[in-house]
Amino acid sequence: MLSSAIDIIIPVYNAYEDLQRCLDSVLRTTKSHHRIIMIDDYSTDSRIADYFETQRSTADPRLWLLQNDTNLGFVSTVNRGMTLSQNDVVLLNSDTIVTSGWLEKLCRCADSDPLIGTITPFSNNAEICSFPNFCQDNALPQGMSAEDVNCAIEAAALRVYPDIPTGVGFCMFIRRRLLNKIGLFDAVTFRLGYGEENDFCMRALAAGWRNVLCDDTFVQHVGRCSFSTKKETLVEENMQRLLAKHPDYMQRVMAFIAADPIKPIRQLAQSFLALTGAAGDKPGILHIMHGRSGGTEQHTRSLMHSDGGDCRHYLLVTMDDVWQLKDANSGELLTYQFSRQPDQLWTDFLAGLCASFRIHLCHVHHLAGCRPGLLEAMRNLGIPFGFSVHDFFLACPTINLLDAAGIYCGSETVASRCQNCLNAQPDFRGIDIVAWRAVHADFIERAVFVIAPSDLAAEMFCRYFPRDDVRVIQHGVDLTANRTNALTSALLLPKDAYQSIGVLGAIGPVKGARQLERLVARSRERKLPFRWVVVGYMDRQFQPYQTADALLTVHGQYTPDHMEALLDHYRINLVVFPSAGPETYCYTLTEAWMAGRPALVPPIGALHERVQTNGAGWIMQDWCDTDAILDDIISILRPENSTDFAHKQAQARAVPVTSVRDMANATEMVYHEVLSRQVVKFAAPLPQTTLYAALQTALGVAAADKHRALSIGEHWLLRLAHLGLRLRYTLLGRWLYRIIPVRWQQILKQRLLA
Repeated sequence: MLSSAIDIIIPVYNAYEDLQRCLDSVLRTTKSHHRIIMIDDYSTDSRIADYFETQRSTADPRLWLLQNDTNLGFVSTVNRGMTLSQNDVVLLNSDTIVTSGWLEKLCRCADSDPLIGTITPFSNNAEICSFPNFCQDNALPQGMSAEDVNCAIEAAALRVYPDIPTGVGFCMFIRRRLLNKIGLFDAVTFRLGYGEENDFCMRALAAGWRNVLCDDTFVQHVGRCSFSTKKETLVEENMQRLLAKHPDYMQRVMAFIAADPIKPIRQLAQSFLALTGAAGDKPGILHIMHGRSGGTEQHTRSLMHSDGGDCRHYLLVTMDDVWQLKDANSGELLTYQFSRQPDQLWTDFLAGLCASFRIHLCHVHHLAGCRPGLLEAMRNLGIPFGFSVHDFFLACPTINLLDAAGIYCGSETVASRCQNCLNAQPDFRGIDIVAWRAVHADFIERAVFVIAPSDLAAEMFCRYFPRDDVRVIQHGVDLTANRTNALTSALLLPKDAYQSIGVLGAIGPVKGARQLERLVARSRERKLPFRWVVVGYMDRQFQPYQTADALLTVHGQYTPDHMEALLDHYRINLVVFPSAGPETYCYTLTEAWMAGRPALVPPIGALHERVQTNGAGWIMQDWCDTDAILDDIISILRPENSTDFAHKQAQARAVPVTSVRDMANATEMVYHEVLSRQVVKFAAPLPQTTLYAALQTALGVAAADKHRALSIGEHWLLRLAHLGLRLRYTLLGRWLYRIIPVRWQQILKQRLLA
């Protein structure tokens, strides 16, 4: 059944090449019962008249070609076209390119509600209807045509046809009954053009009609060629005229822009854009991890954002029944928040996500966020998965193999001893270590690859989960980042002969926070000429801090590109790693070496392996003994050892560094190798409504987190946590720190770091 006839009105003034492209696209996509009214507004380019004659000679019954005897201006020319018609009309600029099904989709939108008066589609350059970036003139995505973008928008569309405060005149459907009700454009006020469609839409609203976005179609808009020499003057003058007629116009539009209610519609289309054309042919990789910051997150994001472009990358952050999926494939970071229903199987939950985003391979970086759910989901998932070793969580719930005293167990594998160790720790009492390792052994057996960042990490992992195919790919560093000496803020140290000893990163118990506190205390007691500087923060001190005697300075958060400048500022020549447990790699050791600083490290984990391999530092003699560590430092810094120190500095600078690109290339080779011999079975994708709701939920959560007011109880819990941090070295402070829930400690940490 044919839709009602529509008259397409194209006002023309010069812009010959644009007009050709526009009419070609309209003729290609418009059915025979519609009419195309082209009116030449006395163009100065003689090619326009010739083009009209050429089109007349085709005798196309859809074409009605007219010329104005004088230049009437855009508004009067459009009004002439609308007067000649008795049908619904579409005003179409001559610098547009329409796409398949555009007119049918506008008509379907109009049929959805008789009170719809004007309809505007998405475009690359259409103010509040711009895609992908709101209120911007967007270039088409690289390598894509307007048809590609239209396909993505149509595939993603929910056809909700949301209300907008005003239509945009580059392509605007107007219902004939609305024209009969409120009249034509105001040619007297707006003359040559600009603002006339806004005035018309405001009058439509006042008469009880709707202006809507047609959210399932896209029309390319090249620009305002007809107004190129007069645009700025027209905009300024006609905006004043528009506000004189409708004083609330700007308030309505600004409120709409601030709320941006169509953002989830654009975002869903952006995700589908990454699945369109050549981009959609790339394999989709889903990186799965917990919601904590640190080296695992840094590594995962580096893989996702490397510039190789051979894969589509997505990040899934699991938090029990709530999973956040992050998609950056179209440029903007899009966040979806999904909640598993109580009766929903974990496999179905994950399989639906994978199908919706065409995921070919899951790369699990950590199970901690939703261990039971992920283990169950992976057991029956029709999509292959691999695993990266970031710590020893699969072998032991302590994660870093520390016993009740906070001491490294030496990678104990005897189950009875491990069980006794867990039973001695309240947080882990009751966990069956045999069952723990058995379920993870099944998980690892199903994994199509295992990657470790160091030989030692691979060897330790295989003690618990034997495999002969663990691949070692070192973590990469962004070598393209600009290293800068321009510090925005830093604490000052006394100008004296004391040696500054650096400790880098986020220092918690596993990274040696308690050992560091003992090192500072013993340095003070022994009157050693050392100042300890944490370039980063501690678990009990997140903000910049300095003791009264300046023996301990905590710089606070930093970015890696400032590392060398910070080490210079604090006069740090030696870096110490007081870690309590084994590291699998250690980004901050790489940062120290890139800045030419050798390191003193414990004889465990990747720290030991890397220093021993590269010679850019020293191994502690007795890493559990505070005084022994201080004695090591005294020996290293003796004047008679200055030659050795200089050699270690040179060694540090010379350590080869793996780039993020090289790391990503090596990892993607693993992906392609695995996928070449795997058959991926996609389940049914999630409904569009579910994806749209997940975008809305994520946007709502982000807004709520930004503006959420604390309840009275929450306010006092945070005050207690803050007091505990201020008094952290006192008996009262330690007691407060123990009684404050971990969740509120984390909230306080986030607020202090903000």
